[in-house]
Amino acid sequence: MAITCTVTRGFTYATGVDISAANLNQLGEPTVTVPSVTDTTVVLKSFAVADLPSAGTAGKVVYCTNGDGGSPCLALDNGSAWLRINLGSAVSAPADEYIIAE
Repeated sequence: MAITCTVTRGFTYATGVDISAANLNQLGEPTVTVPSVTDTTVVLKSFAVADLPSAGTAGKVVYCTNGDGGSPCLALDNGSAWLRINLGSAVSAPADEYIIAE
């Protein structure tokens, strides 16, 4: 999987560094390609139901500490409301299989 992004000339990032052609060593508008994203853990923001931000950003997913009747769940903002995504059973490895000789 490759992730491709472009750098727009004249745009200022949160670092305060102006991404201009001069600052990019006269490269103009380069394309930056990240070959892959692996070995990455995603940590979701955590909220109690009472502290959830206002819905309105469709596709936002958070960890809700008490959104399933007091139990944790994931919550999805559909653009107008937070929807509960129930968590299933605990993850587990398959049980060891043994062959019993008679």
